[in-house]
Amino acid sequence: MLHTYQLDEIVAYTLRTMGQGFKVCLEIACMAADAGLVSVKKEAICIAGTGTGADTAVVLTPANAQGFFELKVHEIVCKPRL
Repeated sequence: MLHTYQLDEIVAYTLRTMGQGFKVCLEIACMAADAGLVSVKKEAICIAGTGTGADTAVVLTPANAQGFFELKVHEIVCKPRL
C-alpha cells in the first residue's frame, strides 16, 4: 500500500480546517452550479452546518465542479469556533 492521497481528499481535508460547514458550503455551491440552479457569474450565499443544524454562512461566487479552483469566497458571514 502506498499511503497516498488523491487531490479531492487533500482539498476536503484542507477545507475542513475551516470547519465542516465551510467545506459543505463550497460543495453546495458547486452542486448548485453544476445543476444550473445558480450562476457562476453572480455572488450567492450558502448556508450549511453539521448534523445539529446550520451554523456556517458564506458569500461566494460559485463554480462548476470541473473548475472548482475558480470558486471565490468573498465573505465568511458566520462560522462556529473550532
